[in-house]
Amino acid sequence: MDAMRSVLNYMTTFLVLAVLSLPAKADTLVDIYELAVNNDAKLKTAKANYNANIETEKQARSALLPQVNASASYEDSDAETNSQFAFGASTIGDTDSETETYSISLKQPLFDLPAWFSFKRGQSISEQAEAQLASDQQSLVIRTAEAYFDVLRSLENLAASKAEERATQQQLEQSQQRFEVGLIAITDVHEARAVYDRTVVQRLTDEGNLGTSYEAVSVLTGQDHNNLWLLSKDFPVTDPDPIIRDDWVQFALKNNYQLKAAMAGAQASQQNARSKKMGHLPKLTASYTYSEFDQDGVFKSGGTSTITGNQSDEGVIGLSLTMPLFTGGRISSERRQAYEQFNAARETEVDVRRTIVQSTRSLHIAVMTDVQRVKARKQAIVSTQSALEATQAGYEVGTRNIVDVLDARRSLYASIRDHANSRYDYVINLLKLKQQAGTLSPQDIYDLDKWLRSPEPPSAQDYEKTQ
Repeated sequence: MDAMRSVLNYMTTFLVLAVLSLPAKADTLVDIYELAVNNDAKLKTAKANYNANIETEKQARSALLPQVNASASYEDSDAETNSQFAFGASTIGDTDSETETYSISLKQPLFDLPAWFSFKRGQSISEQAEAQLASDQQSLVIRTAEAYFDVLRSLENLAASKAEERATQQQLEQSQQRFEVGLIAITDVHEARAVYDRTVVQRLTDEGNLGTSYEAVSVLTGQDHNNLWLLSKDFPVTDPDPIIRDDWVQFALKNNYQLKAAMAGAQASQQNARSKKMGHLPKLTASYTYSEFDQDGVFKSGGTSTITGNQSDEGVIGLSLTMPLFTGGRISSERRQAYEQFNAARETEVDVRRTIVQSTRSLHIAVMTDVQRVKARKQAIVSTQSALEATQAGYEVGTRNIVDVLDARRSLYASIRDHANSRYDYVINLLKLKQQAGTLSPQDIYDLDKWLRSPEPPSAQDYEKTQ
């Protein structure tokens, strides 16, 4: 057990030193999430798409509301006339006139079923946009958690690799010393060196993975990060609540935002199909137009000037009935196209529904399994540590060989990595399960953040225990 405590102390110290060797201020999960909310390009794209899509309803509503137009015109004309009359008489003159025209018109659709169903389609598109934005916001929670805990996963894997590398280096040094005094054969030294070289490669790989995982966090925030808080070892790993799988499925069918978006999309397609179906029906529109006409002019001829003018005011009320009789087949084609689009949207909804049921069940199984795996792998660390100590003792008295020792040590560090990975798998799978059920919210990030701990500076005594 002393050896086990030494390993754990070393890993703890490594994690602390790895963090403290970087900038002093550590970022919490909440820090990363809040930065991502303000800087994530995918979320900004989702918000822009939402703002664009909700305009569809407003545009469709406008076709049902009064349409008011105003116009004005001004003309300044100068015309010369040369008129010939019977018996040789003629009139030569110059006319200079100004004409002003003003009008304002009001049109109100009274009966327009295509416009009405287009408006209903716009409402469904707004509902779809809201559901999609909510889904994208939940996706940011998942992406933030995955990126953050991938860093912590990489840190723990690297800590295990560092500890394993150091232990195998000590084993190699001991093997060389035992060979030099004739206690073991040179093959044992070669075995120890081969294992040591593999641990160096593993450590280099884990260092690369750590750098890559930090880059994934930077993609979300647009900033560099090198220092994150760590997940407490006291973090509870418990069964999902409720524990009954079908309850989660029912939550998902009622609340999943991807399903809500698919349902709204199908409704929008259905309303569009209805709108196109009504394309052959008549449309009735009421109108009122008021106009003013004012023309002033001067006619000059033979040294005399005559002032001319014309003024009028007019108000017209009308009803207009229009009905397409033949459009070259366009209306019928649009109707067929819209109904096929509705069929596609409806099948998409069915596919999304089935996928959500399958994903919810699978994630519930995964979370339940993760709970047991965390417990089993924690116990595996104890078992493999005991096995290593027994194998090491057998090696000392000659009943076990160096290969047995190296295999036992490899099993110990594999158990350590597996335990760390299973904890983070549990966290991510639980969040994804909540996402499927439609219950995931930023509060889950804040709740997780309470289980993060800022690493404390290592003491000299802690460092000595790792030597």
